[in-house]
Amino acid sequence: MNRRRFLGAIGTVGSGAVAGCSTLGSTAPGSSVTLAYDAAPPHFQAVVMDQEGWLDEMAAEYESTEASCNSIVQLLVSGNADIGMIGTVPALVVADSDTEASVVSASSTDAFVVMISAAVADRFETNADGFAGFREEYGRRFKLGTYPKGSVSDITARYWITEVRGESLEDVELVHLGGPGASRQALLAEEVDGGVIPEPTPTLIEERTMAPYRRVTQVGEFIPGEPAGVTVVRDEFAKANPSVVDEFVARHAAATEFIAENRDQAAAYMSDVYGGETALDTATARAALNSPATQYVSDPREIIEGTAVLAEYANRLGKTETVLETDQLVDPSYYERAVEE
Repeated sequence: MNRRRFLGAIGTVGSGAVAGCSTLGSTAPGSSVTLAYDAAPPHFQAVVMDQEGWLDEMAAEYESTEASCNSIVQLLVSGNADIGMIGTVPALVVADSDTEASVVSASSTDAFVVMISAAVADRFETNADGFAGFREEYGRRFKLGTYPKGSVSDITARYWITEVRGESLEDVELVHLGGPGASRQALLAEEVDGGVIPEPTPTLIEERTMAPYRRVTQVGEFIPGEPAGVTVVRDEFAKANPSVVDEFVARHAAATEFIAENRDQAAAYMSDVYGGETALDTATARAALNSPATQYVSDPREIIEGTAVLAEYANRLGKTETVLETDQLVDPSYYERAVEE
Protein backbone atom coordinates (compact mmCIF):
# COMPACT_ATOMS: atom_id res chain seq x y z
CA MET A 1 0.00 0.00 0.00
CA ASN A 2 1.39 3.45 -0.83
CA ARG A 3 0.65 6.59 1.13
CA ARG A 4 -1.73 8.84 -0.76
CA ARG A 5 -0.27 12.15 -1.92
CA PHE A 6 -1.69 15.54 -1.18
CA LEU A 7 -3.51 16.95 -4.21
CA GLY A 8 -1.21 19.06 -6.34
CA ALA A 9 -2.05 22.11 -8.33
CA ILE A 10 -5.50 21.81 -9.86
CA GLY A 11 -5.56 24.81 -12.14
CA THR A 12 -7.80 27.83 -12.15
CA VAL A 13 -11.57 27.53 -12.08
CA GLY A 14 -14.27 30.09 -11.70
CA SER A 15 -16.32 30.38 -8.55
CA GLY A 16 -19.84 31.29 -7.61
CA ALA A 17 -21.94 31.76 -4.55
CA VAL A 18 -23.54 28.79 -2.87
CA ALA A 19 -26.79 30.73 -2.63
CA GLY A 20 -28.95 29.51 -5.46
CA CYS A 21 -26.43 26.71 -6.10
CA SER A 22 -24.94 28.49 -9.08
CA THR A 23 -22.69 26.41 -11.31
CA LEU A 24 -19.00 26.88 -10.59
CA GLY A 25 -16.46 27.18 -13.37
CA SER A 26 -17.02 25.43 -16.66
CA THR A 27 -17.69 21.77 -17.21
CA ALA A 28 -16.82 20.11 -20.49
CA PRO A 29 -19.88 18.98 -22.45
CA GLY A 30 -20.59 15.32 -21.91
CA SER A 31 -18.68 15.18 -18.60
CA SER A 32 -20.00 12.34 -16.48
CA VAL A 33 -19.66 11.56 -12.79
CA THR A 34 -20.40 8.39 -10.87
CA LEU A 35 -21.52 9.17 -7.33
CA ALA A 36 -21.86 6.30 -4.85
CA TYR A 37 -23.46 7.03 -1.51
CA ASP A 38 -24.72 5.30 1.57
CA ALA A 39 -28.30 6.55 2.04
CA ALA A 40 -28.01 6.79 5.81
CA PRO A 41 -28.18 9.72 8.24
CA PRO A 42 -24.39 10.25 8.49
CA HIS A 43 -24.38 11.07 4.76
CA PHE A 44 -27.78 12.75 4.67
CA GLN A 45 -26.77 15.50 2.25
CA ALA A 46 -26.76 12.86 -0.50
CA VAL A 47 -30.41 12.08 0.20
CA VAL A 48 -31.31 15.78 0.14
CA MET A 49 -29.48 16.38 -3.15
CA ASP A 50 -31.18 13.38 -4.71
CA GLN A 51 -34.67 14.16 -3.40
CA GLU A 52 -34.43 17.84 -4.32
CA GLY A 53 -33.31 16.99 -7.85
CA TRP A 54 -30.04 18.87 -7.50
CA LEU A 55 -27.95 16.11 -9.04
CA ASP A 56 -29.98 16.41 -12.24
CA GLU A 57 -29.41 20.16 -12.31
CA MET A 58 -25.63 20.00 -12.20
CA ALA A 59 -23.54 20.79 -15.25
CA ALA A 60 -22.04 17.31 -15.43
CA GLU A 61 -24.14 14.22 -16.00
CA TYR A 62 -24.46 12.28 -12.76
CA GLU A 63 -25.02 8.59 -12.34
CA SER A 64 -25.80 7.94 -8.69
CA THR A 65 -25.67 4.58 -6.94
CA GLU A 66 -26.84 3.70 -3.43
CA ALA A 67 -24.67 1.09 -1.74
CA SER A 68 -23.16 0.07 1.57
CA CYS A 69 -19.95 1.75 2.69
CA ASN A 70 -17.95 -1.43 2.06
CA SER A 71 -19.31 -1.67 -1.48
CA ILE A 72 -18.51 1.99 -2.11
CA VAL A 73 -14.92 1.39 -1.03
CA GLN A 74 -14.64 -1.27 -3.72
CA LEU A 75 -16.26 1.01 -6.31
CA LEU A 76 -13.80 3.81 -5.56
CA VAL A 77 -10.73 1.57 -5.42
CA SER A 78 -11.66 -0.09 -8.71
CA GLY A 79 -12.30 3.25 -10.41
CA ASN A 80 -16.01 2.49 -10.85
CA ALA A 81 -17.02 5.48 -8.74
CA ASP A 82 -15.58 9.00 -8.80
CA ILE A 83 -17.13 10.47 -5.66
CA GLY A 84 -18.20 8.56 -2.58
CA MET A 85 -20.19 9.68 0.46
CA ILE A 86 -19.23 7.16 3.09
CA GLY A 87 -18.17 6.65 6.68
CA THR A 88 -14.85 8.10 7.76
CA VAL A 89 -13.13 4.77 8.40
CA PRO A 90 -14.08 3.43 4.93
CA ALA A 91 -12.69 6.70 3.53
CA LEU A 92 -9.43 6.01 5.37
CA VAL A 93 -9.35 2.53 3.84
CA VAL A 94 -9.71 4.03 0.35
CA ALA A 95 -6.96 6.58 0.99
CA ASP A 96 -4.65 3.86 2.32
CA SER A 97 -5.05 1.81 -0.85
CA ASP A 98 -3.27 2.18 -4.18
CA THR A 99 -6.08 4.53 -5.22
CA GLU A 100 -5.15 8.05 -4.22
CA ALA A 101 -8.14 9.89 -2.80
CA SER A 102 -8.97 12.97 -0.74
CA VAL A 103 -11.69 14.00 1.67
CA VAL A 104 -13.17 17.17 0.17
CA SER A 105 -16.07 17.74 2.54
CA ALA A 106 -17.36 16.60 5.90
CA SER A 107 -20.96 15.42 6.21
CA SER A 108 -21.73 14.88 9.88
CA THR A 109 -19.99 15.10 13.22
CA ASP A 110 -20.57 14.21 16.86
CA ALA A 111 -23.07 11.56 15.79
CA PHE A 112 -22.63 8.84 18.40
CA VAL A 113 -24.53 8.58 21.67
CA VAL A 114 -23.61 6.31 24.58
CA MET A 115 -26.78 4.70 25.92
CA ILE A 116 -26.59 2.62 29.10
CA SER A 117 -29.13 0.49 30.93
CA ALA A 118 -30.96 2.74 33.36
CA ALA A 119 -30.31 0.24 36.17
CA VAL A 120 -26.57 0.96 36.07
CA ALA A 121 -26.35 4.27 34.21
CA ASP A 122 -25.37 6.14 37.38
CA ARG A 123 -22.06 4.30 37.35
CA PHE A 124 -21.16 5.88 34.02
CA GLU A 125 -22.18 9.44 34.73
CA THR A 126 -19.26 9.78 37.13
CA ASN A 127 -15.58 8.90 37.01
CA ALA A 128 -16.17 5.75 39.06
CA ASP A 129 -14.94 2.39 37.82
CA GLY A 130 -18.17 1.64 36.03
CA PHE A 131 -17.08 -1.36 34.00
CA ALA A 132 -14.89 -2.90 36.67
CA GLY A 133 -17.58 -2.27 39.28
CA PHE A 134 -20.23 -3.80 37.03
CA ARG A 135 -18.10 -6.91 36.55
CA GLU A 136 -17.52 -7.25 40.28
CA GLU A 137 -21.22 -6.87 41.08
CA TYR A 138 -22.71 -8.98 38.27
CA GLY A 139 -19.93 -11.51 37.77
CA ARG A 140 -19.58 -10.87 34.05
CA ARG A 141 -18.26 -8.28 31.62
CA PHE A 142 -20.43 -5.36 30.54
CA LYS A 143 -21.91 -5.96 27.07
CA LEU A 144 -21.58 -2.80 24.96
CA GLY A 145 -23.08 -2.85 21.48
CA THR A 146 -21.26 -1.15 18.62
CA TYR A 147 -21.16 -1.36 14.86
CA PRO A 148 -18.55 -3.77 13.36
CA LYS A 149 -14.97 -3.84 14.60
CA GLY A 150 -12.98 -0.88 13.34
CA SER A 151 -16.06 1.20 12.55
CA VAL A 152 -16.44 4.75 13.86
CA SER A 153 -18.86 3.41 16.48
CA ASP A 154 -16.38 0.76 17.61
CA ILE A 155 -13.47 3.21 17.73
CA THR A 156 -15.59 5.71 19.64
CA ALA A 157 -16.45 3.05 22.21
CA ARG A 158 -12.82 2.03 22.65
CA TYR A 159 -11.69 5.63 23.01
CA TRP A 160 -14.40 6.40 25.57
CA ILE A 161 -13.58 3.32 27.64
CA THR A 162 -9.80 3.67 27.68
CA GLU A 163 -8.98 7.34 27.08
CA VAL A 164 -11.93 9.09 28.70
CA ARG A 165 -12.89 6.73 31.51
CA GLY A 166 -9.42 5.25 31.99
CA GLU A 167 -10.83 1.74 32.23
CA SER A 168 -9.78 -1.58 30.75
CA LEU A 169 -11.25 -3.20 27.68
CA GLU A 170 -10.87 -6.48 29.56
CA ASP A 171 -13.93 -5.54 31.59
CA VAL A 172 -16.05 -4.93 28.48
CA GLU A 173 -17.46 -7.29 25.89
CA LEU A 174 -17.80 -5.29 22.69
CA VAL A 175 -20.76 -6.78 20.83
CA HIS A 176 -20.34 -5.96 17.16
CA LEU A 177 -23.72 -5.44 15.55
CA GLY A 178 -24.53 -4.97 11.89
CA GLY A 179 -25.95 -1.46 11.90
CA PRO A 180 -28.87 0.65 13.16
CA GLY A 181 -31.51 -2.07 12.84
CA ALA A 182 -29.44 -4.70 14.61
CA SER A 183 -28.40 -2.21 17.30
CA ARG A 184 -31.98 -1.18 17.94
CA GLN A 185 -33.15 -4.78 18.20
CA ALA A 186 -30.31 -5.73 20.54
CA LEU A 187 -31.16 -2.84 22.85
CA LEU A 188 -34.91 -3.50 22.77
CA ALA A 189 -34.35 -7.18 23.52
CA GLU A 190 -31.88 -6.18 26.30
CA GLU A 191 -29.24 -8.40 24.72
CA VAL A 192 -26.66 -5.73 25.56
CA ASP A 193 -26.18 -3.49 28.57
CA GLY A 194 -25.62 -0.41 26.46
CA GLY A 195 -24.60 0.81 23.05
CA VAL A 196 -22.63 3.43 21.14
CA ILE A 197 -25.06 4.35 18.39
CA PRO A 198 -25.87 7.31 16.13
CA GLU A 199 -29.10 9.21 15.68
CA PRO A 200 -31.92 8.67 14.96
CA THR A 201 -31.77 5.34 16.86
CA PRO A 202 -31.37 6.86 20.36
CA THR A 203 -34.32 9.22 19.83
CA LEU A 204 -36.37 6.42 18.31
CA ILE A 205 -35.75 4.25 21.37
CA GLU A 206 -36.59 7.08 23.75
CA GLU A 207 -39.74 8.27 22.03
CA ARG A 208 -41.20 5.07 20.61
CA THR A 209 -40.33 2.39 23.17
CA MET A 210 -40.18 1.69 26.89
CA ALA A 211 -36.66 0.29 26.66
CA PRO A 212 -34.80 1.00 29.93
CA TYR A 213 -31.82 2.95 28.62
CA ARG A 214 -30.63 6.48 29.00
CA ARG A 215 -27.97 8.68 27.49
CA VAL A 216 -24.88 9.16 29.63
CA THR A 217 -22.67 11.04 27.15
CA GLN A 218 -22.08 11.62 23.46
CA VAL A 219 -18.94 11.74 21.38
CA GLY A 220 -19.05 15.52 20.97
CA GLU A 221 -18.18 15.78 24.67
CA PHE A 222 -14.91 13.86 24.38
CA ILE A 223 -13.90 13.88 20.67
CA PRO A 224 -15.36 17.18 19.42
CA GLY A 225 -15.75 17.17 15.66
CA GLU A 226 -15.41 13.41 15.24
CA PRO A 227 -16.69 12.82 11.70
CA ALA A 228 -19.24 10.10 11.06
CA GLY A 229 -19.51 10.71 7.31
CA VAL A 230 -17.38 12.40 4.65
CA THR A 231 -17.15 12.93 0.91
CA VAL A 232 -14.13 11.29 -0.68
CA VAL A 233 -13.03 11.87 -4.28
CA ARG A 234 -10.48 9.98 -6.34
CA ASP A 235 -7.53 12.31 -6.94
CA GLU A 236 -7.23 11.30 -10.60
CA PHE A 237 -10.83 12.36 -11.23
CA ALA A 238 -10.47 15.57 -9.21
CA LYS A 239 -7.37 16.69 -11.06
CA ALA A 240 -9.08 16.14 -14.41
CA ASN A 241 -12.41 17.67 -13.33
CA PRO A 242 -11.79 20.33 -10.64
CA SER A 243 -14.89 22.37 -11.54
CA VAL A 244 -17.09 19.27 -11.19
CA VAL A 245 -15.78 18.71 -7.66
CA ASP A 246 -16.22 22.41 -6.87
CA GLU A 247 -19.85 22.31 -7.92
CA PHE A 248 -20.51 19.12 -5.97
CA VAL A 249 -19.01 20.62 -2.81
CA ALA A 250 -21.12 23.77 -3.30
CA ARG A 251 -24.27 21.65 -3.63
CA HIS A 252 -23.23 19.64 -0.58
CA ALA A 253 -22.93 22.86 1.44
CA ALA A 254 -26.35 23.94 0.17
CA ALA A 255 -27.77 20.60 1.32
CA THR A 256 -26.29 21.14 4.77
CA GLU A 257 -27.99 24.53 4.87
CA PHE A 258 -31.24 22.96 3.66
CA ILE A 259 -31.19 20.45 6.54
CA ALA A 260 -30.72 23.29 9.04
CA GLU A 261 -33.41 25.56 7.60
CA ASN A 262 -36.04 23.07 6.42
CA ARG A 263 -36.36 20.71 9.36
CA ASP A 264 -39.83 19.40 8.49
CA GLN A 265 -38.91 18.45 4.93
CA ALA A 266 -35.57 17.04 6.04
CA ALA A 267 -37.38 14.93 8.64
CA ALA A 268 -39.71 13.60 5.95
CA TYR A 269 -36.69 12.58 3.86
CA MET A 270 -35.08 10.89 6.87
CA SER A 271 -38.30 9.00 7.57
CA ASP A 272 -38.30 7.76 3.98
CA VAL A 273 -34.70 6.59 4.28
CA TYR A 274 -35.56 4.55 7.36
CA GLY A 275 -38.55 2.85 5.76
CA GLY A 276 -41.39 5.32 6.24
CA GLU A 277 -43.71 6.26 9.08
CA THR A 278 -43.98 2.76 10.55
CA ALA A 279 -40.22 2.46 10.98
CA LEU A 280 -39.38 6.09 11.80
CA ASP A 281 -42.20 8.60 11.88
CA THR A 282 -41.55 12.15 10.77
CA ALA A 283 -42.04 13.63 14.25
CA THR A 284 -39.38 11.33 15.71
CA ALA A 285 -37.05 12.07 12.80
CA ARG A 286 -37.46 15.77 13.46
CA ALA A 287 -36.64 15.26 17.13
CA ALA A 288 -33.52 13.35 16.09
CA LEU A 289 -32.47 16.21 13.80
CA ASN A 290 -32.75 18.57 16.77
CA SER A 291 -30.53 16.36 18.91
CA PRO A 292 -27.08 17.72 19.79
CA ALA A 293 -25.82 14.38 18.47
CA THR A 294 -26.93 15.31 14.96
CA GLN A 295 -24.54 17.87 13.50
CA TYR A 296 -24.47 18.27 9.73
CA VAL A 297 -21.48 20.18 8.35
CA SER A 298 -19.66 20.53 5.04
CA ASP A 299 -16.42 22.33 5.93
CA PRO A 300 -13.72 19.62 6.05
CA ARG A 301 -11.53 21.78 8.28
CA GLU A 302 -13.98 21.11 11.13
CA ILE A 303 -13.13 17.41 11.21
CA ILE A 304 -9.34 17.44 11.11
CA GLU A 305 -8.74 16.73 14.82
CA GLY A 306 -11.47 14.09 15.01
CA THR A 307 -10.17 12.42 11.87
CA ALA A 308 -6.71 12.17 13.40
CA VAL A 309 -8.12 10.12 16.29
CA LEU A 310 -9.95 7.80 13.90
CA ALA A 311 -6.85 7.42 11.70
CA GLU A 312 -4.75 6.32 14.66
CA TYR A 313 -7.29 3.78 15.87
CA ALA A 314 -8.02 2.51 12.36
CA ASN A 315 -4.35 1.62 12.07
CA ARG A 316 -4.26 0.01 15.52
CA LEU A 317 -7.20 -2.19 14.58
CA GLY A 318 -5.68 -3.22 11.25
CA LYS A 319 -8.06 -1.29 8.99
CA THR A 320 -5.15 0.59 7.41
CA GLU A 321 -1.48 -0.22 6.98
CA THR A 322 -0.35 3.31 7.82
CA VAL A 323 -1.50 6.05 10.17
CA LEU A 324 -2.79 8.53 7.64
CA GLU A 325 -1.85 12.15 8.30
CA THR A 326 -4.78 14.53 8.07
CA ASP A 327 -2.88 17.04 5.94
CA GLN A 328 -2.42 14.23 3.43
CA LEU A 329 -6.04 13.16 3.60
CA VAL A 330 -8.23 16.24 4.01
CA ASP A 331 -8.16 18.75 1.14
CA PRO A 332 -10.15 21.89 2.06
CA SER A 333 -9.27 23.76 -1.14
CA TYR A 334 -12.48 22.77 -2.93
CA TYR A 335 -14.64 23.97 -0.05
CA GLU A 336 -12.66 27.19 0.27
CA ARG A 337 -13.01 27.94 -3.41
CA ALA A 338 -16.56 26.78 -3.93
CA VAL A 339 -18.13 28.21 -0.80
CA GLU A 340 -15.96 30.99 0.57
CA GLU A 341 -14.76 32.86 -2.50
